Amino acid sequence: MEHKRLRGTRDITGEDSAAWEQIIKSARSILSVYGYSLIITPVMEELSLFCRGIGEATDIVLKEMYDFEDKGGRRIVLRPEATAAVVRAYIENTLPEKSDLFYMGPMFRYERPQKGRYREFFQIGAESFGDNTPHKDAEIIMLGRDILKSCGVKEFSLKLNSLAASAGYREKLVSFLNSVKGSLCESCLKKLERAPIRVLDCKNPECKKAAAAAPLITDNLTPEGAAHFDGVKKLLKSASVEFMEDPSIVRGLDYYTGAVFEFTTELLGPQQNTLLAGGRYDSLVNSLGGKDVPATGFALGIDRLAEVLKVQGSVSAPQKTGAFIVYDAKYRDRAFELLQALRAEGIKASASFEPKSFKAQFREADSGNFKFALVLGDNEIENNTVSIKDMETGGQQESPFDSAAKKLK
Repeated sequence: MEHKRLRGTRDITGEDSAAWEQIIKSARSILSVYGYSLIITPVMEELSLFCRGIGEATDIVLKEMYDFEDKGGRRIVLRPEATAAVVRAYIENTLPEKSDLFYMGPMFRYERPQKGRYREFFQIGAESFGDNTPHKDAEIIMLGRDILKSCGVKEFSLKLNSLAASAGYREKLVSFLNSVKGSLCESCLKKLERAPIRVLDCKNPECKKAAAAAPLITDNLTPEGAAHFDGVKKLLKSASVEFMEDPSIVRGLDYYTGAVFEFTTELLGPQQNTLLAGGRYDSLVNSLGGKDVPATGFALGIDRLAEVLKVQGSVSAPQKTGAFIVYDAKYRDRAFELLQALRAEGIKASASFEPKSFKAQFREADSGNFKFALVLGDNEIENNTVSIKDMETGGQQESPFDSAAKKLK
């Protein structure tokens, strides 16, 4: 019986693997510069965490979660996103009130698979706790921008909105949506009762057209919310960060309470244009049982970002590094000894232990992207030397066997 991967999942190989390495390395470097520390949370969590955390009226909770009952009768879910899980860990482990954390790993949603959208997808995210100033919002946005730039994304746009709505906004919005409900899809009609702001996030063209004249949330912010949002925009302008205000950005999760943002691209089409998105969620820690701690953060999709890099032709060719030992089969023990000496010096090194011709071994060195081939033949063994061949230039030099590793450093 031939086994195949499940629908909506992928094996990451070849150019995809190279793109992922580029993204992860770049993101970790920028996150380190900004002072963020890695947090790792379980893939499985209690179902109630996400029902409370991201909202029972969201599409994720209603239609997209992988949940099941375990043998102990507990309702378990494969995490559909990581923010609620990080908040749970922040509370449970009594982390310092001011904490800057980042995560990376797989998320799971039962969606219709398509290019750039999978049932198992991978994210890198940042979450900052304990700071409610506009400066932290501006910083988290600039962190996202710097990660995209470092990864090699050439063109992207930043869109901003605020969800710090006044108490009367919901009534205004519901009244308007009721006036156009004949143009809304079935899903939006359900949202109209539970979470009307979700209607503004619908991708259905008819719904978007109907909602275009809806009262703007930015015209109905609380005084504090308006001042905070103005502060964020002022800081971004002072840092020469280009952005546009977009009142349709409401995000698909209920925990956002202030400034929200999306970095988008046109390269993959309108259904897959968001690369990195997030915002402020000042009530989530408290709603999940913690103190009243402000927070903001974002997540980026590795799968989608990798597609952008491939479309752009921006996946960096892997550099040739390390050494591959090419040897006559009767000198396998000496090759094994040399292999250990190289690794002891921190040099990437490999060899084939099965008997192969010199030609086959050189092919393996080339396909493995090794910079050097270290040759052990009759002459080298007789003279206790190693021939070092540069796989890029073809140049060759001799080295005493015992100092070959140091010669490559």
